[in-house]
Amino acid sequence: MLYTYSTEHLTLKILCEDSAPIITEFFLQNREYFARWESDHPEEYYTEPYQRQILSAESTQFLRSQAVRYYLFLPDLKIPIGTVCFQHIRPMPEASCQLGYRLDQSCTGKGYMTEALTCLIPKIFFFYRLHRIEANILPENTSSIRLVKRLGFTSEGTAREFFFCGGKFRDCSRYSLLSTDMFPRAFHRPNPIAPAVPLLKSNFHIPIPKNPSF
Repeated sequence: MLYTYSTEHLTLKILCEDSAPIITEFFLQNREYFARWESDHPEEYYTEPYQRQILSAESTQFLRSQAVRYYLFLPDLKIPIGTVCFQHIRPMPEASCQLGYRLDQSCTGKGYMTEALTCLIPKIFFFYRLHRIEANILPENTSSIRLVKRLGFTSEGTAREFFFCGGKFRDCSRYSLLSTDMFPRAFHRPNPIAPAVPLLKSNFHIPIPKNPSF
């Protein structure tokens, strides 16, 4: 995986500890909004030292092929507008990971997360040789559920008391995408319907190019 990718509207970056100030500002700006969907955070979570530790841990996990998080940037904006994380990356025989994402409240409904995931998901499947990506979503987060459905994820039912949020364990709706599933080539507003193709014909027998583009 590269440290930076560019899409039509976004730049997707893996960040290091030096970015702690802008990441702290991002979370402070969205603290109340994210609280509805995320686990409870301690007060120090919203400080630069704490975010610096998180960024350091993310760098280590990336180098160990355990997880990777990209931060979403719009042109001319120093503060990211969102994050996409592929975590709990497991090699064969599981060949799977879990997907998580968040987006600034002011940037929802504009197709940015669809654009980012359309770029990153095929690369994650290829680079880590995965067969399955899983997303666990709170049932009331309907916009997130619409997003994964639009990307071809399939509902697998309910994961009972899967996630601790708001002081209690919560049920989550579980969705998955396989490397053999159909995946949209791209999304172009105002017509988001585009041809779909299998992500990989054979997930575990792909010749690796000498100079891969991702």
